Amino acid sequence: MISRREILGVLGALPIVGALESSPLYAQAAATLPKRLLGRTGRMIVPLGLGGQASLQWTGEGIDAPDIIVRAVQLGLNYLDSANAYGPSQVNYGEAFKRLHLIPGQPDYDRAKRESLYIATKTGRRYSLDAAGTGATAIEELKRSLTQMFGDGKGLIPEGAYVDAIQIHNLTTLDQVSQIYEGYGERGAKPPARIGALAGLLDYRDGTNYTGLNPERRQYVRHIGITGHQSSPVLMSAIRRDRDQILDTMLVALNAHDRLCSSHQNNALPLAVARGMGVIAMKIYADGAFYGKEPRFSRAPQDVIHSVGKQGATAYSDLVRYPLSLPGVSLAIIGTGRINRDKPEADQLVANLSAAVKDAASEIERKRIEEDAKARHDAAANYFQERTNTLVQPTGVAVRKDGDRVIVEWNTALAGAEPLRAYEIFSGKKLLASIPFRPQLTEAPLSISIAAGDVGPDPVTVVATESAPRRVV
Repeated sequence: MISRREILGVLGALPIVGALESSPLYAQAAATLPKRLLGRTGRMIVPLGLGGQASLQWTGEGIDAPDIIVRAVQLGLNYLDSANAYGPSQVNYGEAFKRLHLIPGQPDYDRAKRESLYIATKTGRRYSLDAAGTGATAIEELKRSLTQMFGDGKGLIPEGAYVDAIQIHNLTTLDQVSQIYEGYGERGAKPPARIGALAGLLDYRDGTNYTGLNPERRQYVRHIGITGHQSSPVLMSAIRRDRDQILDTMLVALNAHDRLCSSHQNNALPLAVARGMGVIAMKIYADGAFYGKEPRFSRAPQDVIHSVGKQGATAYSDLVRYPLSLPGVSLAIIGTGRINRDKPEADQLVANLSAAVKDAASEIERKRIEEDAKARHDAAANYFQERTNTLVQPTGVAVRKDGDRVIVEWNTALAGAEPLRAYEIFSGKKLLASIPFRPQLTEAPLSISIAAGDVGPDPVTVVATESAPRRVV
């Protein structure tokens, strides 16, 4: 359990911890929380964000879900997460925003407070227009978010309402990546029968109408992102196809079991960082599986964890600090089961915040946390993540002559449990070059130019390695 000393360290030396909201020192402490840059969005974000699930989605008896949101904002958190798939979560935000005076057009609207927050939601829809499809489109879900969070929940969207981000939710297959990009190249031409989510949402970001889906030229969203739990290769494909840098953020599962699975920290994370994206970590507690919940997606209030930590489990502070220490991670979002205004030491928000603002874990500490989690919790706790964690060598190796040079091309390798550190190019057994690993930023292959005289008659191969580059003699 979090100690009183840790609470005071986070929130300032407050004389009455139980009366945080009424203390002027509280506001000062909240305003001075450390912040990190959320990639090219340019926004500075507290390293803990409020997740949109847990009791915001699965609200148990006696829980005032909107008050969890109010409490988060009062504590200084400025990244707020939700999704169209999270049942009443967005409606709970709507009630909380009324209490916080965040509804545009109302006499008590607090514009400065609204602008200090980064409000992100998600759409699970792959299309903005699909004449043959059923169900809502990505644009319809964007409007649903706005009416539930800021309007009457029935379609009314107040003038001036917007979300800071809408993220295309839970990409799991390469087919889904192709779907969200469908029709993007035809923006401004005769609209096709199907338009992927990206082209339509881009019109609502920029106030344009290239797709014909935004005739009023609304600007309802500031940034567009993607999310994914399962597959790094899928997320990497979505990022590499983003030739115009539409995707500003990536929300991805990152916890202490990550390297036991298809490791996001060794694959999708370095690519997103190299592309300037803001990275948000999720599933810090494996959706409660680290603390005893059955390893599956939650589906009822009984699945929500209400304690601060658990005896015999990996320490909550370790689980929070782990992803926040990974290079390029801006913040972690965590769902909240219960707050406690009378006993902050039993308040999950305060506990998670106290851990998030501590010094980042070193590489040695990360390994200790990994080992502790591995000993205490089965790898199946990460039920949402692919199990494979072995190095996959480069594909598409090609060689072409260019004057007195030979150009060798290849598509990226995929790291396993260890990060990749070098690519080595061979002609037969002869080492031609050894270069530092770098992410493949676009769909164009990686390449290197080698003097033709150095390349023998044997086949050329490219090998990814977890060892440092070697000197070629």
